[in-house]
Amino acid sequence: MSELTPREPETYTVLCVDDEINILKAIKRVLHKQDYELLIAQSGAEALEILKQKKVHVIVSDMKMPAMSGAEFLQKTTALVPNCYRILLTGYSDMSSTIDAVNNGHIDRYLQKPWDNTELTCAIGDGLAKIKLKLENLRLIGLINKQNALLKDLNHNLDDKVKLRSKQITLAMRKLKRNTLATQRVLYNFISINPNLDGGFAQSVSHLSGKLAAHLSLTDKEHTQVSFAALLGEIGLLGLDTALYSKPFCELNFNQQHIFVQQTKFAEQILSPATHLRAELDIITCQYEHVDGSGANKLTQEQIPIGAQILAVARDFWRYKLGRISKTSLSNAEAISELKKYRGLRYAPKIIDILIQYPDVISGQFIESAIQVKDLREGMRVKEDILTENHILVLPKGHVFSKTSIQQLTQYEQQRTECFTIFIEQAEMPTQEGEN
Repeated sequence: MSELTPREPETYTVLCVDDEINILKAIKRVLHKQDYELLIAQSGAEALEILKQKKVHVIVSDMKMPAMSGAEFLQKTTALVPNCYRILLTGYSDMSSTIDAVNNGHIDRYLQKPWDNTELTCAIGDGLAKIKLKLENLRLIGLINKQNALLKDLNHNLDDKVKLRSKQITLAMRKLKRNTLATQRVLYNFISINPNLDGGFAQSVSHLSGKLAAHLSLTDKEHTQVSFAALLGEIGLLGLDTALYSKPFCELNFNQQHIFVQQTKFAEQILSPATHLRAELDIITCQYEHVDGSGANKLTQEQIPIGAQILAVARDFWRYKLGRISKTSLSNAEAISELKKYRGLRYAPKIIDILIQYPDVISGQFIESAIQVKDLREGMRVKEDILTENHILVLPKGHVFSKTSIQQLTQYEQQRTECFTIFIEQAEMPTQEGEN
């Protein structure tokens, strides 16, 4: 029989071997109330056949048996069940025979005959406890190996992904040079048009970050930097496998959570060509630092930019709201309650206190995500100007789509191989058939 698998069995099995049937009956009387399956065999050969058919976790064998001694039998079992716990019952007064059995048969424990019933029961119980521990260790080792293999694959692909996306962004920003507003739109487009990210989430975090910054009386420049950094806060996820951000954070294992937080390093690689965005980049790369110094890079609160402290609160408020951290979506009050648990630990107290004292800083509704041209319907109203990559106005804010304007926009995209990012006013969206 093969080696024990890491998976814990539903029922554990104990095999008792003795050539005397009366001894086996006595053992059965002692052990019949235990919560494991009990098997018996009257010879070593019979027991070996059982081991080929049945997974056994503890073996109790008599030493003195005809044809095959207990020591010889237990030595043969090491090839069939290497992780089994072995107990030898010996009536020999010659200690050297017992020592030889322990050394050659990999005996875990021996008891002298006649045995004490309590001692025998405890010895088997101890053996099963050690087997359970060994199985758990094997399971954890298998899980670690699996996670390490996944981590290796992720790391192997990350560099190529980041290099490719960094190259795409770098080429776009070369055309924009130091035009911050144009840079903002291009970088945000990389997030909003990615099917695995959410431009609406970015806008909501940016909006809340701006409100928090205003309550902290930051300068206009600092306010703009915080809002912009929050808009691009998830850009580092472009360098990660989608499996790491397509489910709640609580469902990721330890290694996956570590990689998720490392998105800030990918953000730094992606944004490094934009030297005029140094302040925004500092905010983004420090957003997972904790004010108590226990964050990714162990920065103290004084070393963490105030913008990063703001972003951390705004980001996790919306992550809690949308079920991105826990498995369920939370109300405003519930999300704030979760943040309060880490006040002074992960989050700056003065920022948490703003959410508590001024609930009006939180917009009442999640900001909708951008949609693509193929998703447009007649009657939808444009919320923001639709511009080309060269910032030429295609359709103005407030335009109500008709069948003709949708067709024209579709043709424009096809002819110029350009994808538009379109925001729609939710209140103006037509009611779908069947809705109240």
